[in-house]
Amino acid sequence: MQSITQIISPYNNHIKKIDQIILEFSKGKSPLIHEISTHLIKSGGKRIRPILLLMAADLCCQEIDAAVLSLAASVEMIHSATLLHDDVVDNSLMRRNQQTANSIWDNKASILVGDYIFSIAFQLMVKSDSLKALDLLAKTSSIMADGEVMQLENSNNIDIEFETYIKIIYGKTAILFSSACCVPAIIASKSEEEFLALQEFGKNLGIIFQIIDDILDYTATQQNLGKKIGDDFFEGKVTLPLIKLYQQASTQERDIINKIHQDNLMSIKNDENLRKIMDLIAKYDILTQCKQVVKSYKDKAIDNLKIFDDNSEKQRLISMLNHSSSRVK
Repeated sequence: MQSITQIISPYNNHIKKIDQIILEFSKGKSPLIHEISTHLIKSGGKRIRPILLLMAADLCCQEIDAAVLSLAASVEMIHSATLLHDDVVDNSLMRRNQQTANSIWDNKASILVGDYIFSIAFQLMVKSDSLKALDLLAKTSSIMADGEVMQLENSNNIDIEFETYIKIIYGKTAILFSSACCVPAIIASKSEEEFLALQEFGKNLGIIFQIIDDILDYTATQQNLGKKIGDDFFEGKVTLPLIKLYQQASTQERDIINKIHQDNLMSIKNDENLRKIMDLIAKYDILTQCKQVVKSYKDKAIDNLKIFDDNSEKQRLISMLNHSSSRVK
């Protein structure tokens, strides 16, 4: 299987241009905007979402011109703005092995610069000269905010249904993957069938991406994950491993899980609590079950692409899918 470096290498020059577009919009503004924007660019990240947009453009035989690059930059800026806001909500201190903006500056600065980046993302969308593309990405932004609110509303509910969990991660993660994949079909005036196929492919890939993130919170090394192991757990996030564990645990074990979850919500960090949860996860083989869910969404994503000819452009999307479903960081 190809490494992520190999998969994205055809788009390296495009990504440099996208980074330049983002930094260009921060020049001449408040020094704080430029500092935080530069921090976001230099803090790493594979630019998965804009690369998916570029890959989908190639699949749709759409030239990667200034309009497409602007859309790709806007997708990355939407993602970056949500990261700034999420790190404030979660009180996160590390991301991608780097200090978060809110830990370097403060929460007020992160929120305000996040708002600024959101506004710039919409200015870039207009450059596509497509009202349909603008409408799609505007709706995407509102769905993402709704997903974050849904997660907050369910933070006390460890006994949520699987379907509710999927709705949450669709809003907070998968919708932007979905839109990145299907917006080129709008620009290229592809058929409704092709548009919907790319929309569903991106959604299923985004769901996979988030479930793998949930798994990595319990399995990855800090060097690979870019933050401390169990960060999501200690922040009280109700992720798929915890949902599946709670559904299968005994009454006595549920009481233990509930107590630990309440400790996390009150910011009572206890490594022994994490060890107890990980022991229970191992007891019920929860991570294997989570990987089976990933496999089911991967099968759906592959099926979504069947309407497209078998070519190198399609294979790049499949390679990204393969990487996303088996990544270790």
